[in-house]
Amino acid sequence: MADAHTAEEAALRGRKVFFLYPHSVLNEDLMVDILSSEYEVYALRDEEAAVKVAESHPGSIFFVNIDEGLRESQWEAWIRRLVSQPSTGSTRVGIMTYNPDPELARKYLIEVGIPCGYIQLKLGLAEGKDIILRTLAANEARGRRRFVRARCTDARKAAFNVTVRGSHHTGQILDLSVAGMACRFDESVRLRPNEALDDVQLRLRGTLCRLGGTLVGSPHGEADRFLLMFRTPLTDDVRAKIHRFIFLSLQEEMSELIRTLR
Repeated sequence: MADAHTAEEAALRGRKVFFLYPHSVLNEDLMVDILSSEYEVYALRDEEAAVKVAESHPGSIFFVNIDEGLRESQWEAWIRRLVSQPSTGSTRVGIMTYNPDPELARKYLIEVGIPCGYIQLKLGLAEGKDIILRTLAANEARGRRRFVRARCTDARKAAFNVTVRGSHHTGQILDLSVAGMACRFDESVRLRPNEALDDVQLRLRGTLCRLGGTLVGSPHGEADRFLLMFRTPLTDDVRAKIHRFIFLSLQEEMSELIRTLR
């Protein structure tokens, strides 16, 4: 019952989406593209670690590549165990494969009862991506969340500089989405309520982004933290750079979690 409640809460916040042994066609660019639709996506290459992740994140969605890692019969047994065990039973599974066998598709869709589809990659990359996005929408994978955010714990990977009324200032990005960022200045700065900042430069893992925004206060009333909402629309280039940074940061954070679970 506790797991079911946790899964329900996760669904409201947004489901994590994992690609287990992603095919080569599902490269980083495509995963960033899926994340740009504001789905929180990760790549995994270890089925044992995947079980522990599913236990830690009830209600997640797993797209399993049954062409790699295990034999198909082993994948069937693995998936059946995953969806039947109390600790992982809220996990939603989809299949990705180049195998066009209709009987194989029928087995997983009807007998095993996977809810996230049987995606035949031979249909083409664009159609495969569209099926994934439709599946995520049907499973309400965004929940109530509008934007995927990344926490930024390393100032060397996520920093900013800005000109405030002619003065140059630097600081650390604390968390980031395409909507805005929480940040901390390196030194005290006198800021006006709802002050517009026209010259903001983000440094994201060595990549530069220039944009404007408006300071809208301090999150949770913390005097040394500020919330900057970005001026929209962002350029396609800036949005792509921010989404790539978020994907890499989330993937790094998940890799750290997996190390602690082993």
